[in-house]
Order: sequence, then structure tokens, then C-alpha cells
Amino acid sequence: MNEPPASVRIWVALDESPRSAAALIAAVALAAGLDAELAGLFVEDIDLQHLSGLPFAREFSVLTGAGIPLLPDEVERIWRREEKAMQRLLAEAANRSQLRWSFRVARGRVAAEINTLAQALDLIVLGKRTGIGVMTVVQTTARLADVQPKAGPVLVLFEDLPTSSHSLETGAMLARSNGAELVLLIKDGDEDAYRAACAAAQAVLKARGTAGRCVRLNAIEGDNLVQAARHERAGCLVLAGRERFLSQAGFERMLDAIECPVVLAR
Repeated sequence: MNEPPASVRIWVALDESPRSAAALIAAVALAAGLDAELAGLFVEDIDLQHLSGLPFAREFSVLTGAGIPLLPDEVERIWRREEKAMQRLLAEAANRSQLRWSFRVARGRVAAEINTLAQALDLIVLGKRTGIGVMTVVQTTARLADVQPKAGPVLVLFEDLPTSSHSLETGAMLARSNGAELVLLIKDGDEDAYRAACAAAQAVLKARGTAGRCVRLNAIEGDNLVQAARHERAGCLVLAGRERFLSQAGFERMLDAIECPVVLAR
């Protein structure tokens, strides 16, 4: 940590992936806009630790495709290397924007650590997977800072006022920072209700000197959000009421499937 903690923190979960690069850029934009501290989180996933040493566990090279046994000592070495790289990149990003910053390492499960943070913090930006897939591939060749995040509109799930007021402001801030379109995802089964919700959201945005396009959702479940993000080629998805989403069945699966950073607001 290079300065005392700020009153507001923007937490970003980091790993060595292009999606994490996009999450870091979004977190920097939010921290700069809110004069907040940029706080990085690196989770040493205990599921990977449990997997290492098993007879079938393999680490595959992204260059040759060759597999070697995944041993506990190698997992520890990989973690140390990634932690140093993530802290350095976080510091570089924060210093470029003259932001206060901190870096935390935790050992556990990503979803559990995020749930703990969600109880007290204002905004959390997720750009990494929540667990281990069938194959674990350790990236060793690309620097996070060299990866160009995917450009695309900022999607905001709008439900009603004032529930979605904070997420609207957050989405508008990100859209302005990135020069991106703002898209409002609205779930309503009735056409009149959908149009009314769209008009209410656009009125709030207009009062703040911005605009947004409305898109109708059939449901708010994770699969629908993933499909909407893919259809719109989203650069970021903003969700309000984070405790509800974090406890929602299938939310971890959604985070693994979605291809853009997810911002969780109160």
C-alpha cells in the first residue's frame, strides 16, 4: 500500500487474463471518477491447490501443448510469480492515473472472498473466473499490460428507481470514460411497463447529460445476461443489488461464461 486507505475503495479481482486487463481498466476509470482507492485482490484458489499432486493433474504449455504433472510446489511458485506481476501492474495503472492503491492476497475460493468483500465495499469489478474448469491452463507468456481489452458498449441492468440509480451513474461514468455507448437492459413482460421503465431511465441519464439505448430482457437470470452481453458485444456489465446476485444460483457459472468484466454495485 502506498497511501492510507481512502473512504471509498474500488476492488478488482486480478489474474493473468485479457478479461482481467479489461476489469483493471474499468476499475481505474471508476476510481478516478470517484476519487477512490484502487484495491487489487489476488486469490490463491484452494481448489487448484487440492488438485495439484493428483495423478491426473497436468499443467499444459500454451506454446507447445505438452503436459507435465501439476505439483504443489509448482503451484506455489506460480502463485508467487503471478502475485508479484499483478501487484506491479496494479501499481503502474494506479500511478499513471495518480490513484491511491492497495493490494491484497487471500487463499480460498474466489466467490467466497468476493462475498466477504461485498459486505462492506462500494464497488467490486470482476474480471476473472470463479473456479477451475475441466482443464487448467497457466498463462506464462503474455504481460497483462500488453493485452488490449475488448471495446464495446457498457451494459447496465435497469430494474427500477431508486434501486438502479447507483448502477446508472456507474455505467454512465464508464461509458464517458471509454467513449462507449450506454445500453440499458430492462426486464418487463408488458410492453407498456417496458417503455415506462426505459423512459424513466433515459430521463435520469438526460439530467446527467448523457443518453442510453434500451434493450428488452425476457428474464434476469444469468443465461439471459450472458446472451445479452454476447449479442451486444459488451465491454462491461454493471449490476446493482450485488448481494442478491452473489447469492443467486448460477451466478458463478455466469461469471465463468461471460466475456466482459462485471461491475457489482450496491
